[in-house]
Order: sequence, then structure tokens, then C-alpha cells
Amino acid sequence: MIWYILASFFPCILVVLFSVLTRSKWVGTILTLILIGTSIEKGFFHDEWIIFIDVASLLTGYLIIDQLELHKKDDD
Repeated sequence: MIWYILASFFPCILVVLFSVLTRSKWVGTILTLILIGTSIEKGFFHDEWIIFIDVASLLTGYLIIDQLELHKKDDD
């Protein structure tokens, strides 16, 4: 059960974090996709539903970044 909860929030948080750090929503999304793809390749996922939830969470993180425009902050 914990894997489903982590799959619901962790990719979303990673997209937001990486996008704010790199100041690009595309780089943040691609870095998260690479991280998830690598963990799928290594066999850390036990169920196909976890992959589906990861993708939905990743999309949610992208939409949050796009709507709030957190990646466009300027240093003053």
C-alpha cells in the first residue's frame, strides 16, 4: 500500500523540485522521467498500476509548474 501512496506524490514533488532548481519545466520533467525510467529498468516496480500512477503524478507536477509558473522566478 505504501508504494501506491509514494507513486501518487513522489514524481509530482520531483518535477516541481527539479523545475524550480533548473528553472525549466522541461528539464525538470525530463529528469524525473529519466529517474522513473531507470528505476523501472532496474526492476523496482512491482505492479503496472504503480507505473500508471507515476505517470499521472508526473503529469500533475508538470501542470502545477505550468500553472503556478514557479520555474520563471527571477533573481532581484
